Amino acid sequence: MIHRDLAARNILLTDDYVAKISDFGLCCTCDDTLIYQASRRKKLPLKWLSIEALTERKFSEKSDVWSLGVLIYEILSGGKVPYVTIDNDELLKFLQEGNRLKCPEDTPEEINELLLQIWDQEPENRPNFEELVEKFRDMLNVATKSYGYLS
Repeated sequence: MIHRDLAARNILLTDDYVAKISDFGLCCTCDDTLIYQASRRKKLPLKWLSIEALTERKFSEKSDVWSLGVLIYEILSGGKVPYVTIDNDELLKFLQEGNRLKCPEDTPEEINELLLQIWDQEPENRPNFEELVEKFRDMLNVATKSYGYLS
């Protein structure tokens, strides 16, 4: 399944602060290629879309990874709208020129570097979700190492 609309507006928190993905209205299944080729009929959340989704309307796990990067930006920036100064008409050119969202100054360098991997122009160079889970788990283990928890 490909969600096609990973964004802060589609994350729900339970009473126990467990985050859950919601709004599966744009969700789709893909064929053996693991790519979904969208028609031109549906309105899509442009500022969360990968370059290949914007240019070819091709969606895959890697386009959802790109959207996750924008979601991470939303979290780190305290809920700012991504690309707030860029019109939808200018977004594709901005991205194709290699420009990306700038995270707040206090964002750890490790997160900034990971976001640049997530927003790589070539989908095959982006990490998949399994790799991201491992990277975030490693970051969390390093960050909490001095807490004194038992393994």
